[in-house]
Amino acid sequence: MSAATTVNLIINQKASFQVGFFVKQSNGAVLNLSGYSVVSKYKENYQIPDNQALSFTSSIVNPATGEISIALTSAQTANLQSSKYVYDVAIVNSTDSFKTRIVEGKITVSNGVS
Repeated sequence: MSAATTVNLIINQKASFQVGFFVKQSNGAVLNLSGYSVVSKYKENYQIPDNQALSFTSSIVNPATGEISIALTSAQTANLQSSKYVYDVAIVNSTDSFKTRIVEGKITVSNGVS
């Protein structure tokens, strides 16, 4: 695999949020995620300690196609300030616990009324 891909996200405050990604190897072939888990966290900036980062609900949707998903409920997005955050998504090989960051970026939270 190559370096993490940068994808900036917009999350609408007070609305459910979900986005999917497909994990590919550096040669473009799909990475079979059987035997992997996924973790994704966000925080207001990189200076905040990692143990204060919040988690997305992260899942492997289809291991054979390399599809993963990260999500937040409307209750979780209601607690987000209209601000910018940073996030990343990593996969973890269950055989050797090797962790690879696959996606990273910035989050912009858009205000919501309802």
